[in-house]
Amino acid sequence: MTDISFGANPTGIEVEEHAVETGAAFPFWAVFKREFKQYFRSPIAYGVAFALFLFLGIYFNGFISQVNGQMPADTTLIPSIITFLMFLFAPLLTMRLIAEETREGTLETLMTLPMSEWQFVVGKFLAVWAYYTVLLLLSLVFVVILTLIGTPDFGATLGAYFGAWLYGGAVLAIALIFSALTEDQIVAAFLGAATILVLYLSNTAASALSAQAPALANIVREMGLTAHYDATMAAGILRLEDVLYFVFVMIAALFITTRIVEVRRWRS
Repeated sequence: MTDISFGANPTGIEVEEHAVETGAAFPFWAVFKREFKQYFRSPIAYGVAFALFLFLGIYFNGFISQVNGQMPADTTLIPSIITFLMFLFAPLLTMRLIAEETREGTLETLMTLPMSEWQFVVGKFLAVWAYYTVLLLLSLVFVVILTLIGTPDFGATLGAYFGAWLYGGAVLAIALIFSALTEDQIVAAFLGAATILVLYLSNTAASALSAQAPALANIVREMGLTAHYDATMAAGILRLEDVLYFVFVMIAALFITTRIVEVRRWRS
């Protein structure tokens, strides 16, 4: 974490300017830059990107061959596929963020720098969310192709991609909890994937409960991810309650992660 630096100067002007430039004024920004750059040097991140776009390319090619001009250009298909696959990719992208620091003993060193646990966690989260955003933006190439061969609904496209962006932020924040909880990256990835999959399948569980316990079924459905994306945002329908759901999930998950990091700091 060499980006954060302090020094002494009789006037204090030069030191303050240098601190702002390097991120000392906003410690989370220094963490963000460090982790975001790391994604472009990480073989796992490149592997995730390759696997994602390989799957999307094969699926997209099959979709185009099947419809063959018989259906409208569905530009919401790609973000919907990405959100489904996030139960696999989100844990892979987040598993090392805090678990690696804990395993190598660098977490305690980082915590001695002038920043709070919240800034540390937010910096890590924003880095992985930014990398996910890059992948999401790259997937717009499929929208461009559909635009060339059809007439897509750009309103639905905007809603679906905005929803996929929020959805990704929420599941990445959830997966980050388990990276802080254990120093074993494989365990962190497994627990993150299992939790996200349970939240993804909550709509199915709610359907099974609807006959015996309708009230409980509604609660289970509203707690899940798909109820706030598949039926609304994936179709280009933006509702405030859906946006607030994903924002709340992110804040709650980051709060839990921060508390875990605090406990680890106290123990060290």
